[in-house]
Amino acid sequence: MWLVPRDTHGLSARREIPPSVQDALVRWYTGKGSDADHRASVTLVTIARENEQWIACGCLGETCPPPLTSPAYLSEAETYYLRRLTSRPLHQRRCPFYLPQAPDRIRERPGDSLFEIEFPKGLFNAHKKAPEKLAQQPDDEELDDRSRGVSIPRLGRLLWMLLEASHANVLPALPAQGRPEHGLRDEFARIREAASRFLIAPRINLQDHLYFNVKDWEARRVHARLREAEKLWPGDFAPQAFLLLEAHGISGTTIHTGLGDLKVRNRVQHTGIIRAKVEPPFIVLAVVGEHSPREGYLPLRAYAQPVFKGNRFIPVDREEDRTFLEQLVSFQYRMRRKNVQVAIKRPLFDIVTQAGKVRPDAIVAFLDLRTGLEADFAVQLLRERTPQYLEMKADERQRFEEFHRTLSVQVHQLGDADFLDRLEAMLDQA
Repeated sequence: MWLVPRDTHGLSARREIPPSVQDALVRWYTGKGSDADHRASVTLVTIARENEQWIACGCLGETCPPPLTSPAYLSEAETYYLRRLTSRPLHQRRCPFYLPQAPDRIRERPGDSLFEIEFPKGLFNAHKKAPEKLAQQPDDEELDDRSRGVSIPRLGRLLWMLLEASHANVLPALPAQGRPEHGLRDEFARIREAASRFLIAPRINLQDHLYFNVKDWEARRVHARLREAEKLWPGDFAPQAFLLLEAHGISGTTIHTGLGDLKVRNRVQHTGIIRAKVEPPFIVLAVVGEHSPREGYLPLRAYAQPVFKGNRFIPVDREEDRTFLEQLVSFQYRMRRKNVQVAIKRPLFDIVTQAGKVRPDAIVAFLDLRTGLEADFAVQLLRERTPQYLEMKADERQRFEEFHRTLSVQVHQLGDADFLDRLEAMLDQA
């Protein structure tokens, strides 16, 4: 076995791994190793990762292009693991690192179930100290159909929690005349204020390590403040900071903003529920931390969330959600002409009721200045017409109606002239 530079075929510039370390890695990976084997394996993997190297296996001989393995870190499980590079040669069947190719990934459709979205637990942090732990060989009996359950990365949940706390997911009632004077600076100011209510670690306030401009990273202000904060950072917690950026594009590991690009160590994540392409703008939350002293502080991971507008950070999952919100804004103006104030909220997390958890697409609250009547109702978007989906959404609506009168609307009806009439009718029924 050899250590070879990344992004090569593995035949040149390689350095042999000592036989004793190779044997320790095989024993640990196959579940037969001791604690000493584990420590030696972790040391090998961390050295390879820090030096941007891959591990080349010699099971095919010294002259053939070797099977290559990338030392990787899985943040959710807090462990290192050996990630096989499937575009490279396969290990021989008798090799302890051989695994059959996984079947094609089964994509789970958003209409298959009701997805629960709960608040993230614990402090506002997304990076932990890298543990000295290496995953072993997968169980042969485990079914690997590459199906991917719907999950939202912790960074995404933290971002939504911050937006919820700052009421960025609310369209407030319109002023008495004209349009709201609300810009990007106002959105960031609200989020900065909300950040004062969260802790990254005990006694470490999020507001002190939250940045809204890529220039703060380029000027190394983020690094400097973290280095200074290390002296007081609780020992059990990894020092970290966050960049919250309005972006006009995402490509692989790069976030494109109006003031420059930010390169992230890992591929920028998108929503785990909807895989449909959504156009910018995005709001992106990136965590800055340190995996190794050699590399120092880096933007490690990022989550990109499409939003309604560049100055309205209301999360959307599909382009039709923007159409939906535009219609609700039109409804605000229509009702203002009739002396009725309307505010709209897009819930980001589940609302717990006796009937179960619910999350309508919008809650519309209104105050009729003519009569003093104040009430609200929910709006449910129906994105499919299949019997299974409609049955599921009917159950969802039944839960809504324990607390909110509910209007259900098909996506294709959003552009119909009578949609605003149906919204207004909900006010008349209050």
